Amino acid sequence: MTMHYRSDPEPVNIPPGEPSASSAAPGTLPPPAAGAPANDLRRANQLLASEMDRIGTNRCHKMILSIVIIGAFFDVIEQNTVGIVGPSLKEQWGLSATGIGVLASATFGAMYVGAALAGWLSDLKGRKTMFNFNLALYSLGALVCAFAPNFGVLITGRVIVGLGLGGEFVVGMTLLAEMTSTKFRGTAISLLQVGAGGLGNPAAYLFGLVTVGIVGPHLPEFLGGPDSSWRWVFALLALPALLILYTRRHMPETPRYLVSKARVKDANHSLSVLESGRLNPRDLVESDHLPSDLKLVEEKPRLSEILRGRLGRNSAVLGSCTAALFGAQFVLLTFWPTILVDQGYKVTTSLTFTMIIFIGAVTGAIFASYLNTRCRRRPTVFVAAALSCLSAIAFPFFAHGPTGILVLGFLFEFFSWWANCSISAWCPELYPTRVRALGIGCISNLGMIGGALLPPIAGALLGSLGASALLTLVAAMCAVVLIAVPFGPETFGKSLEELHDES
Repeated sequence: MTMHYRSDPEPVNIPPGEPSASSAAPGTLPPPAAGAPANDLRRANQLLASEMDRIGTNRCHKMILSIVIIGAFFDVIEQNTVGIVGPSLKEQWGLSATGIGVLASATFGAMYVGAALAGWLSDLKGRKTMFNFNLALYSLGALVCAFAPNFGVLITGRVIVGLGLGGEFVVGMTLLAEMTSTKFRGTAISLLQVGAGGLGNPAAYLFGLVTVGIVGPHLPEFLGGPDSSWRWVFALLALPALLILYTRRHMPETPRYLVSKARVKDANHSLSVLESGRLNPRDLVESDHLPSDLKLVEEKPRLSEILRGRLGRNSAVLGSCTAALFGAQFVLLTFWPTILVDQGYKVTTSLTFTMIIFIGAVTGAIFASYLNTRCRRRPTVFVAAALSCLSAIAFPFFAHGPTGILVLGFLFEFFSWWANCSISAWCPELYPTRVRALGIGCISNLGMIGGALLPPIAGALLGSLGASALLTLVAAMCAVVLIAVPFGPETFGKSLEELHDES
């Protein structure tokens, strides 16, 4: 077996007196500094960061990114289903706007629990294991919703869906951050947002338009008839998940996770798969990317780490940003169609308008993916949040008629998803490998708090004071981001190991 070693490593921070990895002969570790502990984890991470950057980005990375994006794409469509079927449930079951908000809260509240559990279990059992489990779970929930005989069963189905959805994005983001090189990390996570929220949101309402608005009224009786069109919204979303679950069986575990668990042999296998450029290479030749005689001690995640000291501050800053921004977005995800129907538009027209508005999310996410490889995190998030706030404030004053609604709705989605993508690129960089998924889960949980608490409040405001009050609430949430961002650390352009003194 051979040792591959990067010939042009990017600079890393190495304490004075400790030789760099580049000064060591291939296949060997640099000698330990005087008084260094027996655990070679820090120096192993130094070599791992060098190897990941040497391998760079190839077909294998792109396949993994595509699989994660496809899963997240259907996640986002599933998140939008309450908004899609809301007018139908209002008509057929007599649900009020508050009732639709409660249904959304059941989903987002369960996502809170799912994100926490998946983050914790992912740090214990592995990224790949939880990735597959979460997908299967939300597919099951979608089927429960499709066959729900009453509101209580429908809420139960949404809870199951939420548990899977909450974990899916946490683990997916962690997996991409740990599978990619320093240069490609921000782009990969931003592209996840492009494919998920960016494409998923307009696709969700296109899907709803076709299923409920176009095909639904003409469904034959043997498929349930016109009144069952909303059920097909849920049922059809379980099918693509089965294909993705099949595809994911060849995905390797992340080398960074394996090193944190002292599994050097498995880490070398994953690195060899990544270097081969194929997820299921034939006759794979495994190489000692990391020396087999490393003395490593397994790192065990501790919840207290992400709640105190430097990591606790990181959790507070980005957690408050996520709770405010995601809460604002979830409100509009739920109520865009209802707002438009209340203004006198037909259900089909409202779904069409919503689909066009969410094209702004696609373009905002693409724009963010460009900026996140070139610009620092804090100013990028700050500017995007400020513009989101202004566009929400402007909506009640200038959104008169179809043109005003479409333009200002588009702008809000553009700016808010620009901010959203930038926060997502920032998030995995705030935690070391041993608690990365747990930390991302914590931040996502705070976002789910906003998603769970704000829709019922927004529904009550919409019902009593109208759309202007709801959009004022959205603008206030965006303003919270402006206050929190300056307190966060700048992480742009650094390896994950360098950021947490692991290299």
